[in-house]
Amino acid sequence: MSAGPLAGIRVLDATRALAGPLSTMILGDMGADVIKLEMPNVGDETRQWGPPFAGDAGPTFIGFNRNKRSVALDMHTAEGRETCLALAAHCDVFVENFRPGTMDRFKLGYEALKTVRPDIIYCSISGFGQTGPMAKRPALDLMIQAVSGLMSLTGEADGRPMKAAAPIADVAGGFSAAISILGALMERQRTGEGRYLDISMLDGLVASMGQAAAIVGMSGEAPKRSGNGHPLASPYESFRCADRDIVIAVTNEKSWASFCKLAQFAHLFADPRYTTQPLRSANRGMLLPEVNAIFATRPAAYWLDAFDKLGIPAEPINTLEEIMQHPQLIGRNMTLEIEYPPGSGNRVRTAGMPWQGVAASGPVKSPPPLGAHTQEVLRELGLDKLAPASGDKHGR
Repeated sequence: MSAGPLAGIRVLDATRALAGPLSTMILGDMGADVIKLEMPNVGDETRQWGPPFAGDAGPTFIGFNRNKRSVALDMHTAEGRETCLALAAHCDVFVENFRPGTMDRFKLGYEALKTVRPDIIYCSISGFGQTGPMAKRPALDLMIQAVSGLMSLTGEADGRPMKAAAPIADVAGGFSAAISILGALMERQRTGEGRYLDISMLDGLVASMGQAAAIVGMSGEAPKRSGNGHPLASPYESFRCADRDIVIAVTNEKSWASFCKLAQFAHLFADPRYTTQPLRSANRGMLLPEVNAIFATRPAAYWLDAFDKLGIPAEPINTLEEIMQHPQLIGRNMTLEIEYPPGSGNRVRTAGMPWQGVAASGPVKSPPPLGAHTQEVLRELGLDKLAPASGDKHGR
């Protein structure tokens, strides 16, 4: 069994909520020993985000904290800070996502940790980054989606700006942090030196909008909200069939010609308003109502089968219940079943690892109960004489 490419790497995880825990979970999936620091008797705030609840954890905690060990530690106290520094001396990577300046006030910033571990890779994740005029503003996923411009592009053309259903600003920040840490570990192999990483959720989300940013750069104007449509192609969006919604994508003249081979759409092929992709996009206000009316006459299965035969991309809009049971995900082992609390017999199915090709192949560790590994970790590192948790009832 593979121990994973990060076997032997130890990560001290001082993160909570979502972007930080996602980044360290990725490292844990790849075999790193991730030690999660949590406030005694309180823990990561997402333990209280719910319902539903399982033991002392809500769905956000369960979804982003597998393959970690929990140590209860109060960094507000001198004893807690001393223990944090002692732990850091044994770690390759330190990750935190407090508001900029907080860790320096705790005397646990990069310069402080370098004194006990000179080659440490120290990663700070924040909403807006450590520099710039917005650096110290409070930042949650919703704020970043709004500031980034993404919300202005999301929603129906005549509706209000909308956030994405998934916390994609947090996800962009978490992925950016994990990628940066992996790069820094590779660099350290060559140079022997650590590095400070300043990761901004805003930077990560803006980077994901390269196409829209290029439209602004080329035309001077941002694309308008177009619901499920595409600013550069039509028909490329969702359509309501007789029983459910599907999506189709007609992206070039070849696929338009194939689309019009269906008898129901054949009359559109010679229409001068739709002979090129730019014309179809410009005249979508006339094209789409007619196409919508035709789709509504048949069930989704009829259209999906017809488009499959023509080689036109088309798929149903699945519910989350459908996709979690979908043969494609099951066939790729992209769902996980974890037990929480560990040993309880309570099984929870959740999303799996898109990086499973480089993940450790051993059993997945369920998210840890608060403070479950405090004494274990301190003993393992020869630090059991240090005050672990300032009275945490779960410090074991």
